[in-house]
Amino acid sequence: MSEDKGRHGNDELQVSLEHEWERHNWTRWLHCSEQELRHAVESVGSDADNVRRFLRQAR
Repeated sequence: MSEDKGRHGNDELQVSLEHEWERHNWTRWLHCSEQELRHAVESVGSDADNVRRFLRQAR
């Protein structure tokens, strides 16, 4: 039997803007404003790696 070594389910970290405490945590972790965070998520989606790259390139 072979093992699937790919990602399963929610292994990827997703940026959520739903709750204030989540937005607060993400802005602290990514060193950005809430407006920058919202713009990044609208531009590249909620994948945390993509959001981090987008914010880095925007600076």
